[in-house]
Amino acid sequence: MANPIRQKEIDERVGKFADKFWGAFQMTENGRVKSTILLYSFCLCWVLLALYGGCFALFNPWLDGLLQGAPVGLITLVEAVVPAAVGTVAASLVWLLPGDKRLLPAAYIWLTALVLACLIALMIMMGWESAGLILQFFGMFALAPLALGLGVSLLVYYLYWKKRPAAGKAARPWERQ
Repeated sequence: MANPIRQKEIDERVGKFADKFWGAFQMTENGRVKSTILLYSFCLCWVLLALYGGCFALFNPWLDGLLQGAPVGLITLVEAVVPAAVGTVAASLVWLLPGDKRLLPAAYIWLTALVLACLIALMIMMGWESAGLILQFFGMFALAPLALGLGVSLLVYYLYWKKRPAAGKAARPWERQ
């Protein structure tokens, strides 16, 4: 038998965490979103999903015809990496926009969470017997875009963060030249 007091404490902690998480999506008194980075990055992750889907739909038929007769491993690798690289380059254009530079890495983190949720749901719905097919599908169509996109966006954000001026120096206008 479970301890009802301990279960109540766990339920309260989970409830507080859920309220805190979903509270970031709620509006403030003046009608603004509390966390714009969460909302904008979530919306951008759907744009990235459509962008990568379009790249795979556009490039894979062309690559399939081009690589006909090549080893299956090479075809799979090229058909996974080329559309993912093109999609990552196109998604990296977000860096040219003014605004919060955390937006693209946060969108890739959302995309990773969505892909993992889909992977788990597919494994549960289709059963563990077809796990190899599911993992092959996700390895080709999800792993390459996530690895390239998340890696590039985190690297570029790190380089941006590293060379930004320190907060103390920006607050002293008399030291600017």
